[in-house]
Amino acid sequence: MSGRKVRRTVVVLELLGTDSAAEKLGARGISVDEAQQLIDNRYEILPNRGRARHGRRRVQVRRLLIGHTDGGRALTLVVERTHDPTTWLIVTGWSATDEQRRMIED
Repeated sequence: MSGRKVRRTVVVLELLGTDSAAEKLGARGISVDEAQQLIDNRYEILPNRGRARHGRRRVQVRRLLIGHTDGGRALTLVVERTHDPTTWLIVTGWSATDEQRRMIED
């Protein structure tokens, strides 16, 4: 085996929004429907380097999904892996920062 790292691609075919996620997104002026549009457009999935909760092992089940809505709005979502590797649960989200926008525009 060579020493090269193999980048695994994460495929998102479905985003699920809970009532809790809808409330968090709504507080930022984002609807679940709008958030779900990201997977129909160009998006990037990155590790979520946010804080781990106290007393919990840090397991990479959450990622950042950064992309554009159909209307061109750049959003960042925190998504969580489900049992189906192509279905992800929306945890929260916000308007993408300038740095995050550059990631999807390059």
